[in-house]
This record gives sequence, structure tokens and C-alpha cells, in this order.
Amino acid sequence: MSSASEKSPNAPRRPQARGLATRERLIAAAESLFGRQGYERTSIGDVARKAGVGVGTVYHHFVDKRALLLELIDRFGDRLEAERRSEEEIERFLGNDARYAIQRWLMSAFDRLRNSPSLYLVALAAAESDPEVSRRYRRIEDLGVERARRLLQVGQWRGLLRSDIDVGAAAFLIQHCVEAMATQLLVRRHEDQDPDLIVRELADMICRYVVRSDGDPPANA
Repeated sequence: MSSASEKSPNAPRRPQARGLATRERLIAAAESLFGRQGYERTSIGDVARKAGVGVGTVYHHFVDKRALLLELIDRFGDRLEAERRSEEEIERFLGNDARYAIQRWLMSAFDRLRNSPSLYLVALAAAESDPEVSRRYRRIEDLGVERARRLLQVGQWRGLLRSDIDVGAAAFLIQHCVEAMATQLLVRRHEDQDPDLIVRELADMICRYVVRSDGDPPANA
């Protein structure tokens, strides 16, 4: 017969549930603070206060601040992967004017990065000096390339984009051009440049590269 001290296998595991809830609070606090005041200016104590726990609790779940950042980068990649658009959604996004859709996409993405706290910029900055952050950030880059590739592919099928471009190479170039722009304007902050002008010029350059003009052959030619 089982002793009275043995726990039922169906008994609620409250300490574990509390631990998971605390871990999630720490991750949410770190993401908020990193995005708002930057990774370097955020301390473990800041994260603890934001989450409403002691500093020792943070170290119980994460060995250091960098471990929090790596966890956040992995989760950011998970979110991007889960947001994969269907072909129908991409078609609706492109509409009948691919040039307008691409320009609007780049301008609105830049405005969000500039005006709202963003883990993307934190990861982009940290990847320049930390090899492990750079390795994990590579997944985010690859997802961005894949998203651009699918958009270009659907645009070609609909005859909106040039049929003579290689969508894989074009997607790679677009992703890294956008990334370089964000690095220079929002991470390194070149104050002598007009950000809006640079974004418009980049959008125009990308559109001249990929969008089909009236003189181009049709996609099925």
C-alpha cells in the first residue's frame, strides 16, 4: 500500500507552475526594458524590479543578462516563423500595385522600428559584437529572406514582378539592404542623414529592381 506521504500523480504541481510563470514574467520584463532603454543600460536589478522579484530569482532562472537576450532572440524567431503568410495573404498584400505595396511595407516597417521599442534592433546591435548572438540572429535573417522570397515568387506568378530576376538572390539582397539601413540609421544613428529620404530611396531602388514595368516581357513569356 502506498504511504500517505506519497503524492498522487494527478496532484497539481504548483511550485513548477509558479516557476514557469515567474520565468515568463522575467522574459517579458527583459524584452520591455531591452527595447525601451537598451541592452547595455539594463541591469539584472532592473529586470528583477520590473518583474517584481528579487535579483536571486533572476539568477535562479538565467545565469546572466546575456542568457535572457539569447532566449528572447530565439522566441522572436519563433514568432516570425509562426507568422508565415499564406499565398492568399501575400496576394492581398500585393493587390494590383506591387510598387505601392512594397513602398508602403518598407516605410511602415521603418516607422515601427523608429517609434516603438524593438527587440529586433537590440539583437541587430548585439550581433555585431557577440558571436553567439550573431549565430542565433542568423535564423531571423534567414526567415526574413524566406519571407521576401515568397513575396517575390507570388508577385512573379501574378505577373506583377519581373520574370527575369532570381527570387532567391533578390530576396537575399533585399533583406540585407533593409538590415544595413536599419543598422546605420537606427543602431549607429547617423544624425547627418535624413532617414525618411533614405528609406524612400531604398524603397524606390528595390521597386526598380523587382517590379515589372510596361515594357518588360510577361512572366509566362
